[in-house]
Amino acid sequence: MRILFALLVINAGLVGPVAIAQTQVPTQAQAQEPPLPENIDDQEIINIENLYRSKQVQQEIRPSVKSLGPTSEQEQQIQLRIKNNADVQDSRIKSLTDLNKLAPFSDISVIQKKFLPKTERFQLYAAGGMTTNSPWFLNIGAKVNLAYHFTESFGIEASGMFLSSSETEAAKEIRANNSLQPDKFVITKYNMLLDLVWSPIYGKVSNLDSKIIPFDMYFSFGGGLSGTNSQEKTVPTFHIGTGQIFALSKSMAFRWDYSWNLYQATPVVDAGATSAPAKSNYNDLIFTAGLSFFFPEASYR
Repeated sequence: MRILFALLVINAGLVGPVAIAQTQVPTQAQAQEPPLPENIDDQEIINIENLYRSKQVQQEIRPSVKSLGPTSEQEQQIQLRIKNNADVQDSRIKSLTDLNKLAPFSDISVIQKKFLPKTERFQLYAAGGMTTNSPWFLNIGAKVNLAYHFTESFGIEASGMFLSSSETEAAKEIRANNSLQPDKFVITKYNMLLDLVWSPIYGKVSNLDSKIIPFDMYFSFGGGLSGTNSQEKTVPTFHIGTGQIFALSKSMAFRWDYSWNLYQATPVVDAGATSAPAKSNYNDLIFTAGLSFFFPEASYR
């Protein structure tokens, strides 16, 4: 009995202090927790403190950045080929003198605004010209065109040209040697035309590496009337032409034009002729060159 009582006393002495220690020493989690508030105001203060404490923790946590590398074997092989390419190794720039090794890109296109815009603008063309296919007469004259451009590629143009004629040496020879009258041949005195203008080509040329000149190349299709010395006097005319416009400024350009006019006419009856002449086809190849003026001032460039 005494032994049993002694064991009970020892156990009671050990358990007591441990229990007291457990009730008096709080855990780490309990130490971090704030004490319970006694009223609503204390609760609001504790909530604000927790809010600032949570923001500080979020600022300290930063996401780790992973390096982006090739994601597939094919990309790894491409990078390896680029790295081992001799041209790439030679093109590396280590000093300023290595800039001379650089080659121009062949697969990059530079698109710029047109230096001389034409959309919704008028064009006044004044030029001098001559026919290039008449063996009997030297036909020279003046030409005036007025065009309106709907877009950069399409427009309409009205033109008028007046020509003066003089006999060439060949005409004088046939008059003297063959008793022919060259003035009975059909010649063009003037023409008035209306054309549709199409400008599909735009480019630039270099003037001795000192200046870059933009240009347009156009084609014109239309018709009108030609005044001649034939029996009909005025005959319907079919016209096609081409030319180029070289921009000198945003409102002025140099222009050349080469046109083909086709019409049918009946020559005047010769006093010594035994039969009436028949109607035939006649054509004029006319070259002109001059200046074009564009107006009004472009407000969209």
